[in-house]
Amino acid sequence: MSPSAAKAEPSYGHIKMVASDLDGTLTVHGINGYTGTISERTVKSLQALEDKGITIIMASGRPPRSIIPLVNQAKLKHPLVVSCNGGIVLDYHTQSVIRKYSLPPSAVRELIKEVKAHFGPDDILIGGESGKNFRCEEAYAQKRFDWVGKIYNRVDDLDQLANETDTIEKLMLLHRVWPAGVLYDYLEKNVLTDPKWKDLIHYTFSSPNFVEVSAPGVCKATAIKDLCDAHNIKPSEVIAFGDMPNDMEMLEFAGIGVAMGNAHQKVKDIAATIETNAYDIDIITLPNFEDGVAVVLEQVEKQI
Repeated sequence: MSPSAAKAEPSYGHIKMVASDLDGTLTVHGINGYTGTISERTVKSLQALEDKGITIIMASGRPPRSIIPLVNQAKLKHPLVVSCNGGIVLDYHTQSVIRKYSLPPSAVRELIKEVKAHFGPDDILIGGESGKNFRCEEAYAQKRFDWVGKIYNRVDDLDQLANETDTIEKLMLLHRVWPAGVLYDYLEKNVLTDPKWKDLIHYTFSSPNFVEVSAPGVCKATAIKDLCDAHNIKPSEVIAFGDMPNDMEMLEFAGIGVAMGNAHQKVKDIAATIETNAYDIDIITLPNFEDGVAVVLEQVEKQI
């Protein structure tokens, strides 16, 4: 089976940048459902393009502490790393934060107040990525202890979760029972209905566990656009890969947006219908466990 082109036969000779999600896209999940593995075939396809001068961006909802071990698997010389759904850009070699797109502290406080009032204080739990640190209420840490462990800063007063010193680049809303998709739909239809929220926050989900909140207008595409500008690369010269709703803006931004065969239906719909720049080519490739990214990148490498 080969990738299917929605509107035209793919032409890749113009590509200068590859931007890819990690979990469910580049990686196949490990035994615990979280620690993923990049296949040897995918690693070789990424390395071959880097050797030809193509810029590689790894863009994930993962925080700095867990994105770097996955990026390491690709064994690239100079990958660009976008963390927290575009909220943080990392220097791969020093692992330092070189750019942050933070939520306004006032928006964090207002959102927490709104969801806590609607659901009750014990049903919706709050945590947030703050640079290279993780800040959350104790109930969040206990609910997610297998993942959070002790690498968090406990916040007793949620009004102080975000402040001028401890900025939040990705806020997590965790429901005690509901999966992320259910919580997202409920928030959209019943809680965050006031138009003001579009000016205060941007929210999505990539994990089955929680809804992820960024600053208004901030997403993977935001950080990738800034990196394109810095490297003098046009959006039409980007090919992007993704599988979850937090990847949709990235696929829309790129000249060629590729959805994985295992992608959420919303992502497949984006890849099948959007008109992208001058190329108007959008692809649904094989699933991640069948090396769907490598299948496409091998074709890119042949044409460059």
